[in-house]
Parts: sequence; structure tokens; C-alpha cells
Amino acid sequence: MDLAHCSLNSVTVKGAGLTEVADLAAQWGFGGVGLWRDVLDGVDLVAAPARLRQSGLRVTSVCRGGMFPQPTARLRRETMADNRVAVDQAHALGADCLVLVCGAAHGDLADARRQVRDGIAELEPYARQSGVRLAVEPMHPMMASSRSVITSLSEANDLVEAIGSDIVGIALDSYHVWWDAALPQQITRAGERLFSVQLADWVTPIHGELSSRGMPGEGCIDLTGFVADCRNAGYRGLVEVEILSDRWWAADPKDAVHAAANGLAAV
Repeated sequence: MDLAHCSLNSVTVKGAGLTEVADLAAQWGFGGVGLWRDVLDGVDLVAAPARLRQSGLRVTSVCRGGMFPQPTARLRRETMADNRVAVDQAHALGADCLVLVCGAAHGDLADARRQVRDGIAELEPYARQSGVRLAVEPMHPMMASSRSVITSLSEANDLVEAIGSDIVGIALDSYHVWWDAALPQQITRAGERLFSVQLADWVTPIHGELSSRGMPGEGCIDLTGFVADCRNAGYRGLVEVEILSDRWWAADPKDAVHAAANGLAAV
């Protein structure tokens, strides 16, 4: 895979600031960067987009919004206020989308899923006014109690279709969905609603639900087939490499990017 068609997600080099992430991406010939919001703390969001463009980089995603299910009305209001801030950041950066990590269950799974649907519907007009697309990220079922009750691409497709907005789509991460027997058909179903495609490999044993991911080629996922299915469904954006890994976070950022580039070259 040509790295000009790829994006380096900032969490792959966790701890690096925005300038270092951008410099590493540009040095290796990536076409873009995906940005977790921690790297935006204290950043001048007026000047940053111009610097990124000068480096030949686009912002493929901002992560994250979401976390809609909350146990109290006050927390729901606070969460929605933070979501509006996330939309503002994505708008300032000209990001392709704001990724929505939808939020965990708090005892009542059906109610949590209702809160996700209602929360996205409430945020949609603000995002539309700002010109920001919202990308629902289905997550592995093991994360239903901690990060998201949307646990398959089928469920994400149902949710997006029910909301019925052209600015609400899907962020699809290979790590979360590779196991699904219906994945090829559901990718085809998603079609033009695929707003983001992310790569990470599944490596066992799992030592932490969040931080056990592998670089492309280190695990068991058919990433070549996954990317091909997304391209065949109509996805034309950059493909992000997003590796949450204690192993790679302990490495020199240059070594982590080198490994990501080598892995992507084989996809």
C-alpha cells in the first residue's frame, strides 16, 4: 500500500505531540494524520491546519466524541457539551470526520443503546451546521461494558440507517470487526457511509482489552482482504494505521512508525 494513501493515527505514537506526529508522518510519506484529542491540548487550532497542509497532510479523523449513555441528566448534558467541543475541533482542523466511541452500558443495555441513538440525533444538527461528519465506530463485544454498546458493523449499519442523515456514517476498525462472519456483506451494505477505515492487527494473548494491538502483519487478520472489501464498497479515503499497544508505546516513536510503514507496505 502506497503510504500516500495512508494516515498515521497519533495514538500509534502515544506521547508524541502534534508537531512530532506530523513530522513523522511527513518524513515517511503518509498522506494524512488521525488525531486523538489529547494531542490538541494547548494547540492553536487556527495555525495548526495551515502547518499540516504545508506538510502535505490532511486530517483524516479526530477521536473522539460519543460516550452518550450516562447515568444522570447532568452527566448527559456535560457529555453533550464536550461533544460540541469535539465537533468544533474537527471543524477547525478540516477533519474528514469525528469518530464516535458511542459509550458503555450502565446496567441497562437497551437504555444505553437508546441513549446512543438519541445522543447522535441531538448532536447531528450542530455537526451539520459545522460541516463535520460523524462516524460511528462499532467496537469488539468485549468493550460493551467499558467503551461501546455498538458491537458489530450490522448494529452500526442499523443505527446509521435509522438516524438517516448523510453526515452520519461509520468508522470501521479492522481490530474490532474482523471476527464477524457477515463482515463482507455488511461492508458492502455500509458503502458510501464508510467515513473512516482503520487498521490494526489482532495478536494473542490479549493482555489488555485496549492496548494489545499489533502492527499490520503481526497478527491473524486478513488486512489485504479487509481493505479490498472497503475499497470495493466505495471507500476512497485514506486508510489509517491506529495501533494501541503497550509494546509499541514503549518503543521509540521512529521505530513504531517504521514498523507501521513496513506493515502497510505488505497490505
